[in-house]
Amino acid sequence: MGRPRTFDRDAALDKALRLFWERGYEQTSISDLTQELGIGAPSLYAAFGDKRTLFEEAVARYEASPRSVTAAGLAGTSRRDVLRAMFERAAQEYASNEHPRGCLVNSAPELAANRAHNRMLTANRLGQVAEDAESRDAAETVAAFAHVMLVGLSSYARDGADEQQLRRVAELALHAVEAGAGAKAG
Repeated sequence: MGRPRTFDRDAALDKALRLFWERGYEQTSISDLTQELGIGAPSLYAAFGDKRTLFEEAVARYEASPRSVTAAGLAGTSRRDVLRAMFERAAQEYASNEHPRGCLVNSAPELAANRAHNRMLTANRLGQVAEDAESRDAAETVAAFAHVMLVGLSSYARDGADEQQLRRVAELALHAVEAGAGAKAG
């Protein structure tokens, strides 16, 4: 029979999430994690498996957050609502001082599959709320544009942009989508 865990697993997961978000997966060592979590390597392995498994669990927690940018867009009832909700949430979250700046998913090279999944969710929602066949046909391209903008907003926030600066760029992106609404996306 193993010894009972002497630390709060959820609190440790939150700390690991922040560390991965600040430094990235590759730059975060097991030593960094054990120091930040205040546990030994055997306890870390017993609770989370290996570093990759801990990272994946931290990312899942991050994406399940009610403050998720992609989730915010899924509540939209028009293309504009979907994009506005995503960009507004991004401006708030990416510049927040409550956690590392930017977006964990948009800044981690290892999370290309997560980004593709988020683009697909956005494209599906844009297709559902499309007002005509042309808008449905453009849903994937508009979703790709939106997610390219989110990556850029994340980078801009990491470079020090505040919420208002992010909002101005997001507003410009909304205008660009509206201006291109009549043009065929390809």
